Amino acid sequence: MLEYVILFVGWAAFYALHSLLAHQLTKNYFMKLTGSYFKFYRLVFNVISVAYFLLLLLFQFSLPVENFISNIFWLRVLGGIIFIMGATVLLTAFSNFNKAEFIGIEQLTVNNSDNKDIIVQHQLVKTGMYGYVRHPLYFGVIIMLIGALMYFPNYSTLIFVITTFIYLPIGVSLEENKLVDEFGEQYLQYRKE
Repeated sequence: MLEYVILFVGWAAFYALHSLLAHQLTKNYFMKLTGSYFKFYRLVFNVISVAYFLLLLLFQFSLPVENFISNIFWLRVLGGIIFIMGATVLLTAFSNFNKAEFIGIEQLTVNNSDNKDIIVQHQLVKTGMYGYVRHPLYFGVIIMLIGALMYFPNYSTLIFVITTFIYLPIGVSLEENKLVDEFGEQYLQYRKE
């Protein structure tokens, strides 16, 4: 039981850390603190996020497998199909992103002598999947998690899914606020549509 509590706290801390480090106030603080080295912020943020995520997954998969329902073949097949569908949605939506900027590599090439926040100008994408769903990355994750839970119907996966579903409204709200700040009325109109 203690392992499951640790797993829940670990995932909750992961999401809290992610939101904290992605928040503009935190970025402003580190910009003042690090000066011209702030251009490494996004890259370091991603390295920390990926390392923490992988450590949590290692811990999660090291726990004893205790299924809450029987391992049914057709459920695993269906779960695998749903997971792949979610991954397809996620990857399709991610194709609209500037990967170098997302990872933090593009920021390293920008001359930042005035120590301003390095923000690459974005355009609001309203085509493709974004024409149907405001947050297709989150939508893809939700589909993937449902598939993962069907494929791995155990308590550790259930804890991961529950923790993620608890966090998603928080993450979406923070993302919405960021998009309103960045795009203003243009995003508010897109949200209505």
